[in-house]
Amino acid sequence: MQEVQKQIIKFALDYDVENIHSYSGYKGDLIVKICSKQKEVMLEIRRFALSLDVLDVVIKQNPNMLQYEIYCVTEDADVYELKF
Repeated sequence: MQEVQKQIIKFALDYDVENIHSYSGYKGDLIVKICSKQKEVMLEIRRFALSLDVLDVVIKQNPNMLQYEIYCVTEDADVYELKF
């Protein structure tokens, strides 16, 4: 796990979050997914993540679960992007 991912997860643990997942995306990007029922929490995590070296931060509302999901994407230098 990269240091940026660790920083995001440590920051998120100070808030009311439902769960946290970290995994590799389709092209080898590293993703941290955080879920919470509070939009204000998601906005704070987004603000913090954008202050770090991340590629993208996306907040989505999941109406079926009545929660928000934030995806923080960082680049993994150890994985090559798939070429077609």
